[in-house]
Amino acid sequence: MRFFAALLLCLSLAATAQTPGKKPAHKPAPAELKFVLIVSRHGIRPPLQPTSTLDQYSAEPWPDWEVPLGELTPHGAIALQQMGQYLRLRYVEDGLFAPGGCPAPGELYLYADTDHRNIDSTRATFAGFAPNCDHLDIDMMAPNPSGIRDPLFNTVPGTFAPPPAAEAEAALRAVLHPTPEFALSARGNPELNQLARIFAPSPAHQPAKPILDQPIEFKPGTYGVAAHGPLSTASSPIEDLELEFVDAKPLTQVGWGRLGITDAEADATLLRLMPLHVKAFGLGLRTPLYARAQGSSLLAHLLATLSRAASTPGGPSMETASSSTWVGLKDVKPIGPTGTKLVYLSAHDSNIFTLGGQLGLHWRADSHSDDTPPDSQLAFELWQQPGHTDYNIRIVYRAQTLIQLRSAETLSLNNPPAEVQLTPTGCVAHRPCPLATFLAAATRTVDPAYVKPTLVPITLAP
Repeated sequence: MRFFAALLLCLSLAATAQTPGKKPAHKPAPAELKFVLIVSRHGIRPPLQPTSTLDQYSAEPWPDWEVPLGELTPHGAIALQQMGQYLRLRYVEDGLFAPGGCPAPGELYLYADTDHRNIDSTRATFAGFAPNCDHLDIDMMAPNPSGIRDPLFNTVPGTFAPPPAAEAEAALRAVLHPTPEFALSARGNPELNQLARIFAPSPAHQPAKPILDQPIEFKPGTYGVAAHGPLSTASSPIEDLELEFVDAKPLTQVGWGRLGITDAEADATLLRLMPLHVKAFGLGLRTPLYARAQGSSLLAHLLATLSRAASTPGGPSMETASSSTWVGLKDVKPIGPTGTKLVYLSAHDSNIFTLGGQLGLHWRADSHSDDTPPDSQLAFELWQQPGHTDYNIRIVYRAQTLIQLRSAETLSLNNPPAEVQLTPTGCVAHRPCPLATFLAAATRTVDPAYVKPTLVPITLAP
């Protein structure tokens, strides 16, 4: 009897569900991507320090490179083209660009720092994004023979003086837990012992300046005061090992063959060592005082650009979203012309670090936390619901894996780079973040004393 009663109930519910004239629940139309601003690190380069400097820390000489110090390598250019091709596929899939042909004039704005590697990296990326489209110019600051670089990317010390020395040292000491002697030495960073063995495997054959013997002290640095010791000394050489690997050098030349005998083994060794570089590099760039000094100008221009892109009638703006904190910043110029769909900045890992520090951004990609390998990016995307005037912001960290960079493999929607959606300050994880909410929180991290409101790019010939 219970069986028949249950059966009748089910039939009744089914009939009700199929009653003529009953409409299904309305599903809102999917959000549409309207604008993207990308801050990208340049591609693969040789070390910035000459081999004569690096050789002091190793028992054997460092390898030679086929291009001058700091310039984009030929392999790096190929890897950048793969990323450019992927970006086109990604943003065609999201409806921002048409699938074929060249972007229309005014849809792209490309702005590179003055280093040749940045200019060459931008050209390589967009040779993949828009092949055979010769009208794509790159904007940059006029090269300066005295070495002054674009203040958009290098605010301190070129445009503004570093923070006062006493204040800077106090800020560093505040993040070196529990003491600088522990945080900067092998006691607090045991992976330094493995690095020391890679640099000098034989106790009988030691370098002129063993990594573990470097004194711990505070001295003047690029951004004010720098903390010195084994950790900070190891930072650049560790990244140089990564650069050797991703430039597809034979493994016998990557760390003198001591990172591993297979790509997987060398990749695993770098996974253990790179956190040392991230930690040391972050001391001078993620520490709040340094992040505000070096990053406020870039962030202010980014916020002005996002605000302008969303400045439809009734939409949010920087002034309405954060009027109490926008004093002194209302004259900051947006980057690129009005109506642009994609603004691309060829910047540096230092810029990504400072943006991460100011906006509270952290990521884990390719099993690495907060690393910024060549061609890594922060993408600021504005999404809008059809029929609405307000926007949500989505921030994505994007980077090729070390193996993808090493092989320069073809990227596609089925074989993408690593991509991680981030939750910036003021937003809630796994929920849409209104642009106005983000602007209000982000502007509170900007220090007007370190903002240059104007931009000074010129147009280069193709």
